[in-house]
Amino acid sequence: MRPILVTGFTPFADLAANPSAIVVADLAARPLPGVEIATRLVDVRYATAAAEIVDACAALRPAAVVCFGLARGRDAVCLERFAVNVDDSATADNGGAVRRGTAIRPDGPAAYGATLPLAAIGEALEAEGLPWRFSNHAGAFLCNHVFYAVRHHFAAAGSAVPAGFVHLPPLPPEAGSLAPEGQCRAARRIVGAVAAAIGSDRREAARAPRRLAG
Repeated sequence: MRPILVTGFTPFADLAANPSAIVVADLAARPLPGVEIATRLVDVRYATAAAEIVDACAALRPAAVVCFGLARGRDAVCLERFAVNVDDSATADNGGAVRRGTAIRPDGPAAYGATLPLAAIGEALEAEGLPWRFSNHAGAFLCNHVFYAVRHHFAAAGSAVPAGFVHLPPLPPEAGSLAPEGQCRAARRIVGAVAAAIGSDRREAARAPRRLAG
């Protein structure tokens, strides 16, 4: 099985830590049994973040891509349904860049939908007793930026590789926070659900009747 690529971000703005970096480090140190995982931690910079993840996709040819990031002000793990084709945030990236109303890909569609098995991921988080919900909007900062770029990469190549974005709530002591242990449990459940879905799809494909030539 090709690896599942899992990505996260460095801290930004006034943050001392980013939960997405914590879960990426945990998955790198403690891979799930029977699941090959590749990880990438990228800086919060428009100029480099998406390119680094897309380059990793091209080099690794992963079986799936799960991108994690932080959503301050949210109180649950959010499974993002859509990435929109715009950078529009008053928050500066780690290089000081601010983008307002800038298209991510001028030649791209207005939005891409996630292709991860979101329903199965939600069920896995529910079984773990973790706070979660679906979200229809990944914002318009770096999280949405890389989500859109990754989906555009696979769509342009005509590839069906599952890819999407998960927003994590803040760490304590912020309101609505989830402790690092809970964040890591959530990430492991998410990646496990993705791996299980990929395995199920492959078993179904293997059982499908093959058309004989002649």
